[in-house]
Amino acid sequence: MGSDSFPYNRFLGEFQELAHGRPDGPALRDSVRDHAAPDEEKLVQYLRSGSALAVTGSPVHDALSNELIGALELHTDGEWFWYSDLAHYVERYHVPLDETFVDHARAHHWTPPKLSPEDLIQIGDTLDAVLDAEDAGDTHGLTS
Repeated sequence: MGSDSFPYNRFLGEFQELAHGRPDGPALRDSVRDHAAPDEEKLVQYLRSGSALAVTGSPVHDALSNELIGALELHTDGEWFWYSDLAHYVERYHVPLDETFVDHARAHHWTPPKLSPEDLIQIGDTLDAVLDAEDAGDTHGLTS
């Protein structure tokens, strides 16, 4: 796993139209582009290759076309987090991502690090604790 400081604020693709998005997140419709960004294909592969931190049996549909995308999963590379449908939106609608993340993926040669089961358990436990603290309104020591 990466550093000792937990990157709980590094969630990608939290579009407001998505059930797993954020009400204050960016609008997916406003993020659609008519052309691919450089290295988009490699970025999509990176997103699809992240380690599954949580897997649901819930189907997820394209918020713009209602097409079935697949089962919803939470992926990570140990530093960033994204839901499995994000790769679809980047590939189909050329949705741009945080440049810091794109630089991070590029620095890893477009291959996410392989995380051990122990790494994933630690990340999951830490994420649960952070989210519980946020729900309780206690973010002391958890913000950067």
